[in-house]
Amino acid sequence: MKKEYFFLVIVGFFLASYVLNFLAGPVSLALKSPFQFLAATNLAKYPFTAVEIALKTIALALSLILILSLMEKNYLLKAVIVLIAGAMGILYAIQQIATAARVTPIQWTLAFCYAGFLSLPAMIYYLIRGAIEGAYQGLTKSKPRHQSSDSEKRAAGPERLKGVEGKKDDDIWEDSS
Repeated sequence: MKKEYFFLVIVGFFLASYVLNFLAGPVSLALKSPFQFLAATNLAKYPFTAVEIALKTIALALSLILILSLMEKNYLLKAVIVLIAGAMGILYAIQQIATAARVTPIQWTLAFCYAGFLSLPAMIYYLIRGAIEGAYQGLTKSKPRHQSSDSEKRAAGPERLKGVEGKKDDDIWEDSS
């Protein structure tokens, strides 16, 4: 799938989540952890909000993958970036819920957390791909060609003396004339 279509799918997910947010109205949840929202009672009580959070979660995870797809190879670096971004999303959500701070709405806070966990398969994929790429490069790395020394060039004859002029060597072959 081309990146432009991928981008449009992500934008569509964000737009659909905003429509659902508008339809569901403001939600005030008192959660003790980000995963408390996933209880069956909360999902049954707030179905539009659950779908909205799911769409934002998918859109955030896909956005990270789309951004990383702009980098060529560098799979281990991509794995580290996904790990850091995912961990930051999870830690942000935990802090926001623990301190009852509302820097972002609860829907976004939960979406950051869930997107962090949804990014784990991508991180594992990048780690495995980076390990395979490194092993492949290590196995197929060509050995450097043997460079002949100046003495070997002088012993081979005058046609091989290019670039050796002006260098002193005890084994210089003498002209027999």
